Amino acid sequence: MIAIVIGVYVYYKYAQEAPSQLVSEFHITSDKEGNNLEFEFANPVRYLGHFPDNNSDVLQVKLRAIGFTEFTENFSLLDQFMVAADGQEKFLQDVRYEGNVPGGPFLVVRFTKSMSYRVTESNGLKGLIVSYRKN
Repeated sequence: MIAIVIGVYVYYKYAQEAPSQLVSEFHITSDKEGNNLEFEFANPVRYLGHFPDNNSDVLQVKLRAIGFTEFTENFSLLDQFMVAADGQEKFLQDVRYEGNVPGGPFLVVRFTKSMSYRVTESNGLKGLIVSYRKN
């Protein structure tokens, strides 16, 4: 009986799809300043910095996972979380988690054109906001 309980626990703990192990929510909001990509992580994640500093069509956000080890998957967050986003957000080309690249892991945001952006932490170590607007 104990073996069954342990087996069920391990299954539900580790058999989740890759995105849900890292990101529990991802959505786009708008305000008078522009748009915001809001990430809620399933486990604590430290924001280490981003490149380039302010304006570009590609933004790389360097992360370090605190709550789990070696999350080395690559996947598109836009595909996983924003199925109904067609036509809703015209400035985003892709939003990806890249866990198995040198120097990573990174959240990579690809815009359709050069954008001005700001990256801030939210919700302790479990949230990140990328605010962006046209240059």
